[in-house]
Amino acid sequence: MKVESKKVGDGVVVITFAGNAVNALSGRLREAVAAAVRAAEADPSVKAIVLGAEYRRGFFSGGADISEFAAFADGHAPAVGSTDDFDRLENCAKPVVAAVAGTCLGGGLELALCCAARVASKNAAFGLPELKLGIIPGLGGTQRLPRVVGFGAALQMMLASETISATRANELGLMDKLVDRPHDVETAAVAYAEMLAAQPSLRKFSLQRSDKIGSAEKCTQIAEATLQSKDFKKMSSNGSMPQFAGCVRAALHGAQHGGAAGLREEGRIFLECLSGPVSRALIHMFFAQRKQAAPLDLGASAVHPQQQQASAARPIQLVGVIGGGLMGAGIATVMAKAGIRVIIKEIDSNAAEAAHARVKRNLSEKYASALELVSVTTSWDDLSRIDMGIEAVLEDVKLKQEILKTMAQVAPSHCILGTNTSTINIDLVAALIPKEHYVQGRVIGAHFFSPAHLMPLWEIVQTHSTSPEVVKACIQLAKKCKKTPIVVGNCAGFAVNRMYFPQGQAASFAVTGLGVHPYDIDRAMADFGLALGAFKLLDQVGLDVGVAVGSTFDMAFAERTFNDGLLEALLATGRKGQKSGAGFYRYENKSRVPIADAEALEPLIQAARDKQVLARGAKLVSPNLSPSQLVELVLLPCVNEACRILEEKVVNEGSDLDLCSVFGYGFPHYRGGLLHWANEACGGPRGLVDRLRAMHELSGGLPLFAPSHALVRLAYNHCASICYAPRPRRTSGSPDDIVIVGALRTAVGRAYRGGLKDTQPEDLVAPVMARLLRDSGINPDDVDDVVLGMVLPRGDSGVVQTRVAGVFAGLPVTTPVRTINRLCSSGLQAIADAAASIQAGHYNIAMAGGVESMSGAPFTNKDLTMNPRAKEVEHAMDCYLSMGETSENVALRYGVPRDKQDRLAVVSHSRAGNSLLSRKQASEIVPIKTKVVIPPPKDDKAAQPQVRAITVEQDEGIRIGTSLKGMAKLKPVFQKDGTTTAGNSSQLSDGAAMTLLMKRSEARTRGLPIRATFRAFAVVGVDPAVMGIGPAEAIPAVLEKAGLVKEDIDLFEVNEAFGSQAEYCIDVLQLNRDIVNVNGGAIAIGHPLGMTGARLTVSIINELERRGGKYGVVSMCIGTGMGAAAVIEITDDATTSSRL
Repeated sequence: MKVESKKVGDGVVVITFAGNAVNALSGRLREAVAAAVRAAEADPSVKAIVLGAEYRRGFFSGGADISEFAAFADGHAPAVGSTDDFDRLENCAKPVVAAVAGTCLGGGLELALCCAARVASKNAAFGLPELKLGIIPGLGGTQRLPRVVGFGAALQMMLASETISATRANELGLMDKLVDRPHDVETAAVAYAEMLAAQPSLRKFSLQRSDKIGSAEKCTQIAEATLQSKDFKKMSSNGSMPQFAGCVRAALHGAQHGGAAGLREEGRIFLECLSGPVSRALIHMFFAQRKQAAPLDLGASAVHPQQQQASAARPIQLVGVIGGGLMGAGIATVMAKAGIRVIIKEIDSNAAEAAHARVKRNLSEKYASALELVSVTTSWDDLSRIDMGIEAVLEDVKLKQEILKTMAQVAPSHCILGTNTSTINIDLVAALIPKEHYVQGRVIGAHFFSPAHLMPLWEIVQTHSTSPEVVKACIQLAKKCKKTPIVVGNCAGFAVNRMYFPQGQAASFAVTGLGVHPYDIDRAMADFGLALGAFKLLDQVGLDVGVAVGSTFDMAFAERTFNDGLLEALLATGRKGQKSGAGFYRYENKSRVPIADAEALEPLIQAARDKQVLARGAKLVSPNLSPSQLVELVLLPCVNEACRILEEKVVNEGSDLDLCSVFGYGFPHYRGGLLHWANEACGGPRGLVDRLRAMHELSGGLPLFAPSHALVRLAYNHCASICYAPRPRRTSGSPDDIVIVGALRTAVGRAYRGGLKDTQPEDLVAPVMARLLRDSGINPDDVDDVVLGMVLPRGDSGVVQTRVAGVFAGLPVTTPVRTINRLCSSGLQAIADAAASIQAGHYNIAMAGGVESMSGAPFTNKDLTMNPRAKEVEHAMDCYLSMGETSENVALRYGVPRDKQDRLAVVSHSRAGNSLLSRKQASEIVPIKTKVVIPPPKDDKAAQPQVRAITVEQDEGIRIGTSLKGMAKLKPVFQKDGTTTAGNSSQLSDGAAMTLLMKRSEARTRGLPIRATFRAFAVVGVDPAVMGIGPAEAIPAVLEKAGLVKEDIDLFEVNEAFGSQAEYCIDVLQLNRDIVNVNGGAIAIGHPLGMTGARLTVSIINELERRGGKYGVVSMCIGTGMGAAAVIEITDDATTSSRL
């Protein structure tokens, strides 16, 4: 900031001020200008003053410093200042002339209006846009502008936030002199100032003028007509934005009572508006829109460095769009309007012609010349020179995969490969082009909103493999296309559609579960300010599309979705929405205007309600909900989901989601976006948790309304805002803590059928041990012990295999080994035993973990016979039960229904599938090079088995696309009328996981990175008949040992031996499912018995690092009736090594 004064001409002082890039008039800058004016006024040698800014900046002033408004509105700053300095400028003893070379807005124009005259260049522009910020001009604008340009013209400028040209300003009388060139403005202003000094009678005082404003009666008529006009109602959103009426009232007050009274009324209304919710909301939106979009911080990328350089070096000049339907044509229109050449690829000439016609219609006459930039083709060869390709075909995974594959083959090696999918996982779409995606990082989501050429938002979907340079290139392209780019992470629905998927489900529940009519919900949402209510929106999108998209979310977030069959009931009668002429409303003659159709709708709604009563075994609840309560019922689950999105780092910050809600879903901008509104209107995190819990109770416990972990954590930490995700504060550990400096595992292979089925246990674990040694740089001679969990090997087999593994890994024969068998917790028990031995001083460094080849050892111990006395002693006989029988016992004793078990299994596969596709766990997996025997076909007796060399580097048991419908088809395994199936049970698997442990002091001495601290361990006994409940007892025990409560925990890994026991443990402990098995569990990944405890430990360390977490708990049930659990802590000296 600077203010400079210089004397020129015949006693004229030129005061030049400079602030930020737009010369914003901060409080300090205004004070400095006022001081310079006072100094010039007091100087007897000065006859006149010229006030201006350096014209090369392009701004006289962009207005007040809006950050000061925001600080005042938040209660962090005093009032933004009075009009005293401006009034003193107008009444200065010496004439002041404003020299305006550039844009002059807001407070800048109010400053110029205080001057005796205004001289401007023809490139200047003028306006009072304060109403866009929820305030009125507060430095005299509502009083001086009407007196200078006339009452009606001033109202038009202020209410429309209209920026007018210098020529128009001159016509209105706002200017006193115009000059052609900006650098001539100062000279002309000095001459004008000299003239006013020589002829004082020509000087005008804006606030005292009456020649333009007209009579008070005339002004009253204009004001009343304005307030009643349709334009005013539209501009003010039917009165929802009080600054519009406030502006009219302030201007009229001055016209009726004089300028001085008008200034006082203006100041009162200004502060009233600035303190109100609309101003806070609009100022929030102002800053949100001006934040620079940037790639997500997803950690180290797998992209090849040379590819990043190539992407950065090539601007996007030619875009290929595959599919010229409504969306594709809209995208092509966007590119053409931005001056970018675009080629539309279609399947045949008719489709190509239709696509071209759509673009022509979209461009209209205004952009007709841009049609020259658009070409259509039916040949892939014509896309051989494109810089970016965007597929815009139907939401069909296989079709999109094939298109991206062909595009990658045809397009040049620098081409960015984009998909416009709205919900499908980008990694899945790119599954057929692993090199271009995972190695080169050229695949990105380019999600436009329909209609693409009209909707301002562009979701740029960054996967874990997308090159940051590709993201930056797309951001620049979006800006060139005048779109609002929001960089989002890759998940079902990305940011916008994921955030809003609960809206339709909550609205549907209100209809079938609470007896609310759909039209009442839509009416409440319209009164709230939403462009479309939930059911009008469904009609517009199409009920069939709603069902299809809903199925995607049912698979992705099965633990919290709700489907009452209402949409399916309407579809069964042919009601698809606007496209069929009827949905929740009726549409005549292809019109988009909804007509109430309650009589036809009622029996369909009633049938869905009856179905819900039967399914849930509860009577219909009919509370008397107000319109505002209905809005909260529908929108707060969306807010809840937004908190999850923030916690998972799907967006950079909460304001991104507010922009998404406004520009993607038509949320009223004057409420500041979904998160801002919820935070302000519902009492912050604490109030939102209370409201959601009340809804959860009202719904009978529907997970849709259960508060998210992110929201609960915010409330627990007494945070004031939901617009960010809190990260726990990590602390330093003790030198005597047992720490893990290395944690790795193999992929989990499918027993008997997978890539590891023919690999010996020692060949599974030895590569992991060798990698730990290599990564740490520890001399093998320094490893004091190897502790390995194993379950199935009988007799001395396990010890022999462990000893061999140590030799294979490069350990000297002087390093002893031992095996641990506590069944399913063996891997964790090995780590706990090694930690205890180090703590006791028995040795300094140990390797500990677990391994199991369930392919290589019989799962059932046929040599084990029941002791005859077992029948006589309570619980003894239950120790012999098969694990499947205990699962059925848990389900029966604790009332765990089949559908909940199946739902947990679907969630497990969904989360594991996302992790697999993103390859975010690749850094914790050691690839195993091995050989697998391929058996000959059963019908070819002459054929010989084939031996194939392979590398296993991904978990094999995960089934992408697993659905509740598919799960429901499976038959029970252990009891005819049971609930435990192959689908909701863990898989038989092969694999190994290991950790490297020592004291923190040892790690620091050696300069080793500390991954985690092994904080506490507990093992408990439970009734053998329901052995699966072990974690329900072990987790509270270990938390008590660690001095923690479950609210302190960032992640839980609860082994999914069976859906019944995992569901019971999660439910009885009331664990928040958002943080349980976030990358899937044993049902999807597999359960190699000896490995599992160590695998959970390895995976939770990596995920805590990724999420910035502090505490994690791993736990599992144990055969014969036990449970084990451990607390893992990430301290502030931990070094993240996982790749996100």
